[in-house]
Amino acid sequence: MILSRSSSLEQGDWLPAASTNVINGKISSSTLEDVEKEHILDVLKKVNWKVSGEKGAAKILGLNATTLEAKMKKLGIKREN
Repeated sequence: MILSRSSSLEQGDWLPAASTNVINGKISSSTLEDVEKEHILDVLKKVNWKVSGEKGAAKILGLNATTLEAKMKKLGIKREN
């Protein structure tokens, strides 16, 4: 519910700037693709780059392994050696 004493609404200073997001204490770019890439990378690092299986990134992210692999390819995510 939104209540207003006037006929217009204004964005207050309490909202974060639209161009940045804070993820795990770090400021990152605001595109959905960038946020998705960062989240996938974080999960992959936590599971030591295991994509499939019971304790793999796909299971944690709620995706099929092939779907995660396709997202990784689309987002340019590759394991760094």
